[in-house]
Amino acid sequence: MDTPRRFPRISVVDGRLTASLRTQEKHLAGLRVSSLSLGGLFLFIDTSHTPGVVAGRRFEELILHHPDLPSTHLAATVMRTLGGGPGMDIMGCGARFDPLPEDMTQALGAYIESYLKENEEPYIP
Repeated sequence: MDTPRRFPRISVVDGRLTASLRTQEKHLAGLRVSSLSLGGLFLFIDTSHTPGVVAGRRFEELILHHPDLPSTHLAATVMRTLGGGPGMDIMGCGARFDPLPEDMTQALGAYIESYLKENEEPYIP
C-alpha cells in the first residue's frame, strides 16, 4: 500500500525546468526534471554519468533552472533509482530535498501552485 505524499507533486511537461548538480567529483548539467514537489524531484540522468548514483547518495549544489525560480544551491538525497541497467542510456532518480531554504520553499511553493492552476491537478498516489 502506498503512503500518501506529504506535498502535491506536479508532472513537469513544459520542458522549461532543468537541473544541474554535483555529486562528489562530477558536475552534471541539463538534467530533465519530470516531477517536482516541495519534498523532492524526479530527474533523468544519462547513464554514462551515473556510476555510484544509488539510493542514499547525496546530491550537492543542486540548482533548478527555470525563469520563475531562484538559482539557489540545494542539497538532496537519492531515495530511489529507475533504469540505468545494461543497454539503457537513461536512468531516473527520485531525490528528497534536504531541508529547503525558506526563500526557495516560498518560490517553489508559488511555482507549483501556479503550475497546478494552469496545467493539472496534483498527482498524489
